[in-house]
Amino acid sequence: MSKLLPPNSTKFEMNFESAFSRVSNIEVNIRSFNDPLNAPVEVLPWLAWERSVDVWNKDWTEIQKRQVIQTSLKNHSIKGTIGSLDGALNSLGFPIVVQEWFNMVPQGKPYTFNIFIKTSQNNISKFDFKELTKVVRTYKNLRSHLTGISLVLESTSNIYTAAAVITGQEIEFAQAAGGLYLDGTWLLDGSYRLNGVNLSE
Repeated sequence: MSKLLPPNSTKFEMNFESAFSRVSNIEVNIRSFNDPLNAPVEVLPWLAWERSVDVWNKDWTEIQKRQVIQTSLKNHSIKGTIGSLDGALNSLGFPIVVQEWFNMVPQGKPYTFNIFIKTSQNNISKFDFKELTKVVRTYKNLRSHLTGISLVLESTSNIYTAAAVITGQEIEFAQAAGGLYLDGTWLLDGSYRLNGVNLSE
């Protein structure tokens, strides 16, 4: 890098120029900083602030943090709907089914709802329940009230089916014309041929 300082520069100015002339050689991928899925982990809290993430916890996994940031703008655009609840909880890794009061059997109190969390194992802790409740209160509409959260355990298995088609014919042989009928009434003693001819006659 060419020197731009005048000959009468101070020692500090020359050292400053020498140190900062190497800054341009440091690779900083600025484009990835604003991408929730590719940004460095260290900038995720600031990216969450930029995207106005309503519920944030530093103890979440990296995947959860990235998903929450990724879906934040969409969830804000539909806030107060079932879709926003579904999106916010799905981003934390909890697929849900929302049951509103008019779908309950018997019918529930107006403007109440239940949430069913689908999971493959009983792995939701008290901390998870607290976080889920916080997210629900943030993204539900103001008139609705959560009456219960239930776990729906799902298990997967492989089912194998098989089928076979067999075709064929059944043929029943009766006594051939002019031949012997092997009914046990005669012996193979050389007096008969197999075509029924009596050799003794």
